[in-house]
Amino acid sequence: MANSKSSKKRKQAQRKQQAQHRQAHAVERARDRDQHREHLPKVGTPEDRAYIHERAIEDTVDFGLTRAKGGWITWVIAAVVVFLLVALTVWVILL
Repeated sequence: MANSKSSKKRKQAQRKQQAQHRQAHAVERARDRDQHREHLPKVGTPEDRAYIHERAIEDTVDFGLTRAKGGWITWVIAAVVVFLLVALTVWVILL
């Protein structure tokens, strides 16, 4: 018999151990989630205004700005743009 009482008991003990492990893991995840939660200040208080101000600064600082790269392609594009602007200006003046 492949399904003897001892193998059934062993499987049942394994399932129980796995269930306990899953429950402990869920409790640990909930604790970590609650630990990293940031409580917001009450609306209309100076702390609330300071919090909103800080978040506004974080949102707007360097928004859309990237560091200029000094590669050769940047210089080529810049030279082409300057040449086109000069050529267009000369063409408009001569007309």
